[in-house]
Amino acid sequence: MRKIITSYINPDMDGIALMYAYCEYLRKKGEDAYYYFEGTYKKEVGIVLDTFNISLNPIDKVLDDDKIILVDTNYIQEIPNTITENKIVEVIDHHKREQWIDEYNVKAQIEPLGSASTIVAERFKNSNLEISKESAILLYYGIISNTMNLKIKLTNQRDIDMANWLKSLVPEITDSITNEIFVKKSEIGNNLREEMEVEFKDQFMTISWSMGQLEVANVEDFLEKYEDSIRNVLETVSKEKEVEYMSVNCMDIINGYSIIVALNDKTANLISKSIGVNFIELKAKINELISRKEIVKVIRNIYSK
Repeated sequence: MRKIITSYINPDMDGIALMYAYCEYLRKKGEDAYYYFEGTYKKEVGIVLDTFNISLNPIDKVLDDDKIILVDTNYIQEIPNTITENKIVEVIDHHKREQWIDEYNVKAQIEPLGSASTIVAERFKNSNLEISKESAILLYYGIISNTMNLKIKLTNQRDIDMANWLKSLVPEITDSITNEIFVKKSEIGNNLREEMEVEFKDQFMTISWSMGQLEVANVEDFLEKYEDSIRNVLETVSKEKEVEYMSVNCMDIINGYSIIVALNDKTANLISKSIGVNFIELKAKINELISRKEIVKVIRNIYSK
């Protein structure tokens, strides 16, 4: 029986790291394991792959009798349409647990960590299985990416411990290399709308809400260059998708602060009342890193369905 590890469509660094490394882990445990994803992985993934000369080798398609392991998500609406709940045998995630998991009696490890990559890193370490350099690099950057270099509040001591352990295994991982990756990630080019990730309304809220996120170096300089373009994207998507409350959280992954850019006054007022930040000209600077996930959690609690 083949086990196929997959994540949501267009996976990020955490998702790719988990697919690659957990496939290795299962194979070393004697299982017939492969990984598969649909869409295009996020830009940061490509930067890490190129920096460390790592190649991906996913399978082309999922077969009818394959068993599925979901990583970095347990939201059914995010995964390929060819995968149904009854094919899923395991979930590794760090997001809110969905009810279907209990209905289908799926084996699941879902914990409130900064990164789900931490879970698979712990499995390697605790089982004393040798981990390849490639898997160690990908898991490390899965953790670093999701926790904004271990700086956001959602970062757990376990995330820190596993990041330090993985880094100790690979001399090629250095702080200067990591900063270079962050700077390259900030080079938006012609893909600003895609990078902002503001296309979808939040399904868990009673209000029409969407918050994007940009993870860049030197946010204030970045906004001097791109703020008008960001606002054009917010206006366009708001009209196309009929979203009333829209914003983007711009996180400075080197200097450790965030600036929220709001579409309009009512979005700024809603965020201000919810998390206690002050907007000036529809921008709010927060002198620490706060992730979209943290903000959305507060807003969902107030406007949950």
